[in-house]
Amino acid sequence: VSWHLLAACMATAGLLDKVWREVRSGLVSSVGAEAILFPLDTVKLRQQVFGGTVLQVLQRSLKEQGVRGLYQGLIGRLIQTITSNVGFFVWQTLFFQFSLRQLQLRAPLQEKLGTVASLVVNMLAQQFNRILTTPVDVVANVNQADPASKGFIHTFLRIARTGGVRDLWRGLPVSLLLSLNPALMFTLVGKLSDFLHSLRNESPDAPLKAADMFWISGVSKAVATILTYPLIRAKAVIQTSGAGQGLWAMLVDIVKKDGVAGLYQGVWIMSYKTILFNSLMMALKQKVSLLLDKADKARWQRRMIEGRCEGEWRQKVAPCSSCEMPWEAAARGAKIVYVDGSWSFLHAAQEHFLREAAQRGEHLVVGVHSDECHHAAVGSWPSECFAARLERLQQRSLGIATILQHAPWEVTEELVVQLGVSKVLSGSVTKAEDCRPRDVSSPRIAGLGVNGSSRE
Repeated sequence: VSWHLLAACMATAGLLDKVWREVRSGLVSSVGAEAILFPLDTVKLRQQVFGGTVLQVLQRSLKEQGVRGLYQGLIGRLIQTITSNVGFFVWQTLFFQFSLRQLQLRAPLQEKLGTVASLVVNMLAQQFNRILTTPVDVVANVNQADPASKGFIHTFLRIARTGGVRDLWRGLPVSLLLSLNPALMFTLVGKLSDFLHSLRNESPDAPLKAADMFWISGVSKAVATILTYPLIRAKAVIQTSGAGQGLWAMLVDIVKKDGVAGLYQGVWIMSYKTILFNSLMMALKQKVSLLLDKADKARWQRRMIEGRCEGEWRQKVAPCSSCEMPWEAAARGAKIVYVDGSWSFLHAAQEHFLREAAQRGEHLVVGVHSDECHHAAVGSWPSECFAARLERLQQRSLGIATILQHAPWEVTEELVVQLGVSKVLSGSVTKAEDCRPRDVSSPRIAGLGVNGSSRE
């Protein structure tokens, strides 16, 4: 059942677009932040492993290797950063969409996960990613901490040859436990973002500025780091020293050697670096996301201009969760599903209908009738104005790929052909007969067991 639900979630329109957006924004932001702050990370790691003050570690590194030594292991660290952060963003997106879909099956009006659910989903996404990327993390740490290292690949082969699988995944239990750190951070980021939106009387879905994301991420990471730092230090020592000790044994050894204060050795430079890194990374990620939104909007506008030469209905299609137009999706073989209605106040039955429709194809187009169209057809005005009905559809996570604004009351063959529609799940049997040349059917024929007309 779980895999069936996951497959249904993956089929929801716009999910791949969201994942691809996370890959692009996460890649640019992670690499940029890591390259800028790498020398500080090198000093922090060597202090955690070999001890001493920040100044002593810095002087020793410069004396033995010069400025170049501060960038020892940069390539390996970039590889680790990409796999760790980009991987997490991808799994976080997938897990959140999957969890939100299951939640909405039980509570259709629920649009967001609660605090506890968000924390659990973030932690599971991080743990899953840790299982896949721990070898990269281990090699990157050893490569960066060892001044005599001959490079990432050489270090990987040496660890694999001498210690095998066990050494490559050493510290994994601690890493899984430390998933609490980013889980706390990203949960706090979400809650602080919502809080900021409420203070400004903005929509919860309104994009934040990069500067806002910088300080929100900094505060969130500071709280998460202070709570979990002893585990972070124990993990770094386990992975770099090759000791076969468990987490609690390592914590005891650190206390015996350096006292309780030893558990927080390097915490300030760690906090400074990790807070600055995450703040910078999330601010860059937000900036890149805003630029991608701007580029997607410009691309959509170009498509609309091109569409004017190919039919009036293409001009009225607007993106919702996908920037791919229905006729473009149809050209690559995707099944295009069309439903229409007035969608006033978007009640639970309508939401259920839309989710069911989204599962019957790869691209769901939702037609929205104008106030005048509704009045001309039934003799009364809709309960909500057109702008309000349209905005609600755009804000809800219902699997809607694109929206046909000012949709006609009757589905015509011209509309079906222009948009590349392969199945209509709205209206009466008369509509299906009017569109006989295409594979078009009503909801009853499609097996939904309901009258698909969602007029009100």
